[in-house]
Amino acid sequence: MKQISFILFFTILLFSCDNREQIIGYVDYMPHIVVEGSIENNQPAMVMLSWSGAFDKKMDTAFLLNHVIRSAKVSVSDGEQTEVLTLGTNWDYLPPYVYYGTDLKGEIGKSYRLTIEYQGKTIQAETCISAPVALESYTFIKRNPTDTTGHIHIKFKNTSDLYYQIATRVDKKEQIYTPSLYGNFRANQFEKGETVTLQVSKGPILYPKAQFSTSFVEGDVVYLKFKTMQKHGYDFWNDWQNEVINGKNPIFPAITSLKSNIEGGIGIWCGYGVYTYRVETK
Repeated sequence: MKQISFILFFTILLFSCDNREQIIGYVDYMPHIVVEGSIENNQPAMVMLSWSGAFDKKMDTAFLLNHVIRSAKVSVSDGEQTEVLTLGTNWDYLPPYVYYGTDLKGEIGKSYRLTIEYQGKTIQAETCISAPVALESYTFIKRNPTDTTGHIHIKFKNTSDLYYQIATRVDKKEQIYTPSLYGNFRANQFEKGETVTLQVSKGPILYPKAQFSTSFVEGDVVYLKFKTMQKHGYDFWNDWQNEVINGKNPIFPAITSLKSNIEGGIGIWCGYGVYTYRVETK
């Protein structure tokens, strides 16, 4: 099953209205360009672009396809070389259009400038890839031996000064990584050098079918990304997490916008220092 880029889906809803007056009065709606972009260590950049949409429109495949931007010039620079990304198709996504890099791959400690040129507009953002932190261990644990579900428990030494994110993808069931429940946290929540043990709970999936189970099914293979990121990444994902988890309904538009580091648009361009692990839940 194709899985929608969840930032794309969520920002179409969240950024549809800039204030309560617009929500109530349905007046003067101005669409924004939504950016979902990332670059990881040893990986090329990938960027998805769309227009935000009015919150009262029916959300379906046709709606999503009509809001995708497929003719922009998207480039990424590390200050020494610049690469123009190529639009490609990835049929695991809905919509399936992604701008990909090839030659310019992320390096730890480097900054990357994203530039988007479209319809006379220039949109920019900058990010940096921080040093990743490795896990010391990861284990699938069930509450009771007879249970068919459980959670992943991880252990790591807190050596970062920045922010962490945990994201998971269930092999053969999910196509994209989803931030785990309460999976965004600050390094300064712990002592420097402290060994930290955390339970990883499955994050919510909103589309095409809402899934809010927080546990993993025994027998599945789960890919887990343990990331470090800059403050702009934490601010964006923490807002996203709060919208989904805390009291606010994720299906209807909020009256506040997610924090963004995009100049001239909305969304996120973020560098991640990443270690990826394959967890067998047996």
